[in-house]
Order: sequence, then structure tokens, then C-alpha cells
Amino acid sequence: MSWRSKENLAWLRALPGVEEGKSLARHTSFNIGGPADFLVESAEPASILDDARRREVPARVIGAGTNLLVSDAGVEGLVIRDVDRRFRRAEERVFAGAGLKMMRLARLAADQDLVGLEFAIGIPGTVGGAVYQDAGCWGNEVREVLVEVEGDGRSWRPEELALGYRTSAFRDGALRGELITGAWFQLRPGDGAAAREQMTRWTAERLRTQPIKSKNCGSVFKNPPDDSAGRLVEAAGLKGAREGGAVISRKHSNFIEKLGGATAADVRKLIERARAAVSEKFGVELEPEVEMIGR
Repeated sequence: MSWRSKENLAWLRALPGVEEGKSLARHTSFNIGGPADFLVESAEPASILDDARRREVPARVIGAGTNLLVSDAGVEGLVIRDVDRRFRRAEERVFAGAGLKMMRLARLAADQDLVGLEFAIGIPGTVGGAVYQDAGCWGNEVREVLVEVEGDGRSWRPEELALGYRTSAFRDGALRGELITGAWFQLRPGDGAAAREQMTRWTAERLRTQPIKSKNCGSVFKNPPDDSAGRLVEAAGLKGAREGGAVISRKHSNFIEKLGGATAADVRKLIERARAAVSEKFGVELEPEVEMIGR
């Protein structure tokens, strides 16, 4: 039975602020992607997601879209963009809503003279997305400071989440489909000004070594053990390789940049070219870090 019943369509069209057939491109850092059948922004996505599931309407929650490649054909059903940007402090711990950007959280913590989240200045996504894939930068991972994750009416301790390099039970395990509404992080008292200076230095280093001002999704592949995906792609001769409007960055070969009218299909072709070339030359199977969604 189709989810497109008259009752379901009426419910969807009555959601506050809902947009029908809206392109998702502007909601991804790649600036690529077809339309969502229905798109809504909410700081309280749990009730909408629960209703969608009860009605058997396909539904997907996204954050900043920094690790997504959305199909050119778009996404079926309802896409909920989480904009829950809550922040509060409880002694040496901070809580952040799933829609708060990690870069913003790092700065807010430093403003409170709490340290330990400076590495998050290199994570462009949201708290929800960072927990979802155990994001990290500068040799640090979210799991190192994470103490609790809140969901729809329940919570989880880190040891329940199968956290690992760019994975978790939310992305690849038993909690797939569960909603993350926020997270608590354990920090420590420190010099906020020094923390901000460190973040400035790291940001300058990212600008020097990564194409962060271009349209891209961040790292395309996970780094293999004891190696670098960017090194392997470059050594396979694909630095600067192009498909349509998408190109493997000349600044860092683990990035694909959007040039002109790049499509998701162009990006997927480059991903497969890079995987095939690295496999053939080095016998290494690169695993995508970017998540591909949609029809």
C-alpha cells in the first residue's frame, strides 16, 4: 500500500513550514541533490518522525548535510531538517541539541572556559551527525568526550553505541533509525582564550591543506588502517580527475569538489573510479565516509 494516501498527504501538507518538492541541494554542503517530496525544519523532530512512522510515510532526519550525497532523483517521503540548537552547561559538562553545529559548540565551550572540544572546530556538521558517525579531527574523536546521548524518550551511554572510526550503532548497527536529540560532553576547566587561539591555528591549517571554501562533502573515504585515503587516491593518479562538473581536489585528494553543474551521478562516478583505481594498484578497498541517500 502506498504511503501517498489522501490522509497522509493532508497531514504532510499541514505541517508548519513544510515545503513540497523542494530541492535539497541548498541543505547540503555539496550543494547537490534532487527534491524531497516533503521537507520541514523542526527543533522538535521527534513527534513528527513518530507520526510519519505510524503513518508508514518514509522519513529521514538530516542536520547540516555536510556528509551527504543526495541522489539527483531526490528523496522519497518526508525529510526533517533538525534545527535544535540548544546549549546548556552543568558544571564541567555541556549539553548540545542535535542540530547545533560542532564548530559552534567548540566556541561556546571555550567561552565558558571549558576545554576538550577544540578539535571540533574541524567538524563542520552538527552534534547529531557527529555522534552518528563518531566524527573526529586532529587526532581526536567525539567518543573521547561523549558521556551520554539523548533520544526520543530514552538515552544511551557511550559503551552502548559501538562507537568507532566513523561508525556507531546509529549508522551501522542495532540503533539504526533511532533519533538522536542531543548529547552531553565531559570537558574540563581551562583557558578559554588559549582554546580559541588553538582553534584559530587549526582553522588556518585546514584552509591551507583542504578545499574547505569550495562545495564539497568533506572527506569522501575513510582512511584505511595506517594509511591515508587521500594519499592512495593521489598515488593512483586521480588527483584532478573529473567527471562532468565534479573533480577530485588538487589540494587534497580525499575531497571531491563541485564545479559548475555537478550532479550526484558525476560524484558517484568519481567515487567508483577512485575505488577501482586504488583497488587495482594497491589492493586496498576504500570505504566511503560520505553517506549516499535518496532514490
